[in-house]
Amino acid sequence: MAEFIGRLHPLIVHLPIGIIVLAFLMELASRSNKWKNIKNAIPFVLQMAVIFSILAWATGWILPKEGQFEENLIGQHFWFAVAMTVATLITYLLSQTKIKKLRNYYFPSFCLTMILLTLTGHFGGSLTHGENYLSKPIEEKSKIQITDVDSLVAYKQIIKPILKQKCFSCHNEGKKKGGLVMSSIDGLKLGGDEGPIIVPGNVNSSSMVQRLHLPIENDGHMPPSGKRQLSNNEIKLVEWWIDQGADYNKRVGDLKKNEEISEILKAYEQVDSHINTRGLKIVGQDQLNKYSNQGLKVYPISKDNPLVKVNLSRDTTLSAKKLKSLKHIADNIVELDLSFTNLDDKMIAQISRFKNLKKLKIQQTNISSKGIKAIEGLDFLEYLNLYGTTIDSKALASIKKMKSLKSLFLWQTNLKTEEVKKFAEAHPLLNINFEIEESIFGDAKLKPPLITTETDIFEDSIRVAMGINFKAVKIYYTTDGTLPDSTSNLYTKPFLLEKTAAIKAICLKEGWGQSDHSEKVLIKAGHKIVSGKLTQAPNKKYKAKGVKSLYDFEKGSTSFVDGKWLGYEGKNMIATLDLGIAKKIKNVVVGALEDTGSYIFFPKAIEVSTSNDGHNFNVKKRIDIPISDGPNPSELKSFLLEFEEHSVRYVKTIVFGTLKNPAWHAAPGAKNWIFVDEILVN
Repeated sequence: MAEFIGRLHPLIVHLPIGIIVLAFLMELASRSNKWKNIKNAIPFVLQMAVIFSILAWATGWILPKEGQFEENLIGQHFWFAVAMTVATLITYLLSQTKIKKLRNYYFPSFCLTMILLTLTGHFGGSLTHGENYLSKPIEEKSKIQITDVDSLVAYKQIIKPILKQKCFSCHNEGKKKGGLVMSSIDGLKLGGDEGPIIVPGNVNSSSMVQRLHLPIENDGHMPPSGKRQLSNNEIKLVEWWIDQGADYNKRVGDLKKNEEISEILKAYEQVDSHINTRGLKIVGQDQLNKYSNQGLKVYPISKDNPLVKVNLSRDTTLSAKKLKSLKHIADNIVELDLSFTNLDDKMIAQISRFKNLKKLKIQQTNISSKGIKAIEGLDFLEYLNLYGTTIDSKALASIKKMKSLKSLFLWQTNLKTEEVKKFAEAHPLLNINFEIEESIFGDAKLKPPLITTETDIFEDSIRVAMGINFKAVKIYYTTDGTLPDSTSNLYTKPFLLEKTAAIKAICLKEGWGQSDHSEKVLIKAGHKIVSGKLTQAPNKKYKAKGVKSLYDFEKGSTSFVDGKWLGYEGKNMIATLDLGIAKKIKNVVVGALEDTGSYIFFPKAIEVSTSNDGHNFNVKKRIDIPISDGPNPSELKSFLLEFEEHSVRYVKTIVFGTLKNPAWHAAPGAKNWIFVDEILVN
């Protein structure tokens, strides 16, 4: 019944749109003498709009549970629909009120309803048609380049990612459980309180491996119960690396491998697929209109781009003939949506001709494992949605041949949980969505909690609140910069903070494990700076108020052109601040910005030195900051450097930039920037 009601959404959703637009047109028309008599009918039309808006909202709530949609767009569409429904109700009530003052708000409320209607429709359209998909130009490369796994550095690219995912949260520089640091090579070599955990060349004597094999209920088992466990293949890789001498620099090709390890390592071969658009003709408007007249929705990816996407979702009259009619643009098609259609194993053979297909949605169709075999030769396929089909374990043999595949949806199929887990273990680079009914409106992966405060800089005290829009989740936090776990402070209600603190928080939910951590540095306004100087001036374009910008208690925004940032291109920043007289200090906080698309990176290190004479400085603290390993949007961070309390007058802060873009960047090797704002001394 729920499925039936959900499927009414595409029908019902157009009714409130038409009714609200009609009511608004009637309102405008009634302002002329010719149509003033229709004024009395507007409240009735608005009443119908309210009723059908609620029905559309309710069916829309159910509809996404049928399949896999973009979570962000669902959230935007859903909440704008709620706002629009409420605005429509308020407009109706204002149309009926006898209170003159309230009546003045009637037309503004009507205009707001129209704006919300437009936004709701926009996000609904984006959900249906995926307007932003492949908005960037696709590079013109024709070959599929498969990374040779033998060229990978065994520790850095195979072993370290396993340890980072399963071990680093408890064994790092900030949280040394058992005295063990696994986040650095030196820490791994040194071991913990009980001595070395790795004996190169001797798996049986390595306590790290011994703990992996203990029963999970044993207190000595690692990772502990409740934490993400290493898979069988991951354990075998760790054992193989130790057995081969636990070398941190050798490549996979330099180490001996038996047949089993070779097979496991094949899963780490990364496929980089690009489509050659040279020679492809742009699909003209006349041809698009012709397809439209045949009931085929064909959309260009972007203007002057020969690649197109085809949407035949919910077409129950689909046939091999209809698919065959697309043969003239077969090489142009990169996205095909056949979800909720009558597609079967015979018709799917036509899809094999779409050689450049990257995204295929065939959820809720009549496809079986036999049909999947027909598309195993799609070399560029990256996204495959098989939700709600009858495929079983036989389909996995065909899916295994799809080397470019990155996202796979297998929810509500005939596959067993153990079969999918085993397949996922053998394909660690493939993102598999399975058994996700609970998370359609929530999180496929538990997200970290949101830490909210009115400001980041406070004078006396500040109220800290945490939350996540998900049921039955516990939040644990720390205020000393260490990573929290289930033994840390349990968040129950907002609390007051009276001193500078680095807050970190995680979410835990039974059956979901642990989220990544969120963090926020809250700064108590410290000593007032009398004066300061910069060893070298910032770039003329980004000089703000000069050195005064570092201690004016005005934080910069995520926009690097807001006039509050000091920007340095290909240089480090050195600032010396004068407290006027010697004062006790115990920490320094440095604010920085990252926007990798604009060549702006967080510092790679920060160093604080102090002095009483302004000439002889002693280093009190240095922190190293990981360099981003991929593109990041604009983000602010405050870096806290704590040290033993002592009395000084001068504080020198050196902010070290990465100076050049890393290899992964679109402009590798080009000079990049550091942007620094507040430096607070406490």
